[in-house]
Amino acid sequence: MPHRSAYVCLDCRVSFKHSEYREYHCPRCRRALVLAGDAFEAPPRRDRDAWRVLSVLLHAGLDFRQACCGCGPGYRPRSLREVRERLAQARRTGVPVARALATR
Repeated sequence: MPHRSAYVCLDCRVSFKHSEYREYHCPRCRRALVLAGDAFEAPPRRDRDAWRVLSVLLHAGLDFRQACCGCGPGYRPRSLREVRERLAQARRTGVPVARALATR
């Protein structure tokens, strides 16, 4: 079975699995899909807050790829409250946003 990664459309709140790394477009809105990784599980489409969290994570450069040992992508915040706390911490301490979001 070929390696498959998830690509998401943040506007339409949909995800697709593809086996090649290349640029894909959403069949609904035709915008470019964002690579989310092979360990990504999409939240329900109606869960707007979860998709907002996902948008922040992907725009910060974090994804959901398996680590080389197969142990998963590491910690990722799951709620808007956790995202706000980590963004505030990043502003206070000067830590890069991606590192603050990936720290438990």
